[in-house]
Amino acid sequence: MFPMKPLLSILAVSLIMSVISFAKEPVNEKCPVCDKTIKLIFHSNYKGQRVAFATGDCKDKFDKAPDKYPVKPTKP
Repeated sequence: MFPMKPLLSILAVSLIMSVISFAKEPVNEKCPVCDKTIKLIFHSNYKGQRVAFATGDCKDKFDKAPDKYPVKPTKP
Protein backbone atom coordinates (compact mmCIF):
# COMPACT_ATOMS: atom_id res chain seq x y z
CA MET A 1 0.00 0.00 0.00
CA PHE A 2 1.22 3.50 -0.84
CA PRO A 3 1.88 5.78 2.18
CA MET A 4 -0.70 8.56 2.42
CA LYS A 5 1.63 11.46 3.35
CA PRO A 6 3.70 11.43 0.11
CA LEU A 7 0.52 11.09 -1.93
CA LEU A 8 -1.04 14.13 -0.24
CA SER A 9 2.15 16.11 -0.80
CA ILE A 10 2.14 15.27 -4.51
CA LEU A 11 -1.53 16.23 -4.82
CA ALA A 12 -0.95 19.53 -2.99
CA VAL A 13 1.94 20.49 -5.26
CA SER A 14 -0.09 19.56 -8.35
CA LEU A 15 -2.97 21.73 -7.20
CA ILE A 16 -0.71 24.70 -6.48
CA MET A 17 0.98 24.42 -9.87
CA SER A 18 -2.33 24.28 -11.72
CA VAL A 19 -3.63 27.35 -9.87
CA ILE A 20 -0.44 29.26 -10.70
CA SER A 21 -0.63 28.30 -14.38
CA PHE A 22 -4.23 29.53 -14.69
CA ALA A 23 -3.52 32.75 -12.79
CA LYS A 24 -1.49 34.26 -15.63
CA GLU A 25 -3.72 36.07 -18.10
CA PRO A 26 -3.11 35.75 -21.84
CA VAL A 27 -1.76 38.78 -23.70
CA ASN A 28 -4.22 38.41 -26.57
CA GLU A 29 -8.01 38.56 -26.96
CA LYS A 30 -8.14 37.11 -30.49
CA CYS A 31 -6.57 33.88 -31.68
CA PRO A 32 -3.37 34.58 -33.65
CA VAL A 33 -4.13 31.64 -35.96
CA CYS A 34 -7.81 32.12 -36.90
CA ASP A 35 -8.60 35.60 -35.43
CA LYS A 36 -11.59 34.26 -33.44
CA THR A 37 -12.36 34.74 -29.75
CA ILE A 38 -9.97 32.83 -27.49
CA LYS A 39 -10.78 30.11 -24.96
CA LEU A 40 -8.53 30.08 -21.92
CA ILE A 41 -8.17 26.31 -21.88
CA PHE A 42 -6.13 26.43 -25.11
CA HIS A 43 -2.89 28.27 -24.37
CA SER A 44 0.89 28.19 -24.80
CA ASN A 45 3.77 30.11 -23.31
CA TYR A 46 5.69 32.02 -25.95
CA LYS A 47 8.57 34.39 -25.22
CA GLY A 48 7.54 34.58 -21.58
CA GLN A 49 3.93 35.43 -22.32
CA ARG A 50 0.77 33.35 -22.25
CA VAL A 51 -0.91 33.17 -25.65
CA ALA A 52 -4.46 31.78 -25.87
CA PHE A 53 -6.21 30.20 -28.85
CA ALA A 54 -9.72 29.55 -30.13
CA THR A 55 -9.28 25.78 -30.54
CA GLY A 56 -6.85 22.98 -29.82
CA ASP A 57 -6.05 22.81 -33.54
CA CYS A 58 -5.04 26.48 -33.51
CA LYS A 59 -2.76 25.81 -30.53
CA ASP A 60 -1.14 22.87 -32.32
CA LYS A 61 -0.52 24.94 -35.46
CA PHE A 62 1.00 27.76 -33.42
CA ASP A 63 3.21 25.40 -31.40
CA LYS A 64 4.64 23.91 -34.62
CA ALA A 65 5.46 27.30 -36.22
CA PRO A 66 5.04 30.19 -33.76
CA ASP A 67 6.85 32.74 -35.93
CA LYS A 68 4.31 32.16 -38.71
CA TYR A 69 1.50 33.59 -36.53
CA PRO A 70 2.25 37.02 -35.06
CA VAL A 71 0.70 37.58 -31.64
CA LYS A 72 -1.08 40.90 -31.32
CA PRO A 73 -0.96 41.79 -27.63
CA THR A 74 -4.12 43.53 -26.52
CA LYS A 75 -3.32 43.62 -22.83
CA PRO A 76 -0.29 45.20 -21.14
